[in-house]
Amino acid sequence: MTRGSITTFIALEILCLAATQIWGGWPWTAIGATAIGVLAVVDLRPASLAMVVPSLVWLALFRVTGNRELFFPFTIHLASLVALRVGRDNLWRGMAGGGLIGGLFLVIRALQQASVKVLGVESVVTALILGLVVATLPVIRGRDAVVVGGGVVGGGVVVLASLLAYASLAL
Repeated sequence: MTRGSITTFIALEILCLAATQIWGGWPWTAIGATAIGVLAVVDLRPASLAMVVPSLVWLALFRVTGNRELFFPFTIHLASLVALRVGRDNLWRGMAGGGLIGGLFLVIRALQQASVKVLGVESVVTALILGLVVATLPVIRGRDAVVVGGGVVGGGVVVLASLLAYASLAL
């Protein structure tokens, strides 16, 4: 790992977190910072942040529409990415990594005074989606051997997970 790549990683991290803070506020930043922090422990290469950037599409859509519910697919995008990256060598770590982001989301939603019914639905949907994501790890390992979660198949899983989260907003 070169000094320049670490500097680039940190610069990208700051830009992503600045965007979440300016346009989304502290909940978006808390999720983003936690996800990026976990990813940094696993891999400090700038390429490892490549799949974080698409999560900012949900932030942009939130800014355009004002729909606060888009925080959920943003979170699931990052939780799925973390689950795949951390779980590439160990399924349990993948579940823990994704669960950390999902759990933080639920704490934030409780602080936002979401109803018990809403928290229950969000908990179940989060667990189901992350369970599906982790279940894909054995398949992804064989196809995206170099960068789990950042290859074509892993990237597709992350995007599909966030789209499932978006679709679940109808529940």
